[in-house]
Amino acid sequence: MLIESDYRQHRIEVNAVRDGERWNADVMIRRTLSPDKPLNERVSCYKLSAPHAEQAGLFTAIKRWKET
Repeated sequence: MLIESDYRQHRIEVNAVRDGERWNADVMIRRTLSPDKPLNERVSCYKLSAPHAEQAGLFTAIKRWKET
């Protein structure tokens, strides 16, 4: 599990999820100190290890989230 506790007043949690022989990432983005529903997303990154999948998931989620 990778946690970015304060990115632009948001908390980002990334969990690696095994998909066959590769790893993907589940991402949850939640506004700090807010009761709003968090944004949940599965990022398909197909990395060989869990730490690499978590890093790729974090970067991809931030990029997608900033575009919206």
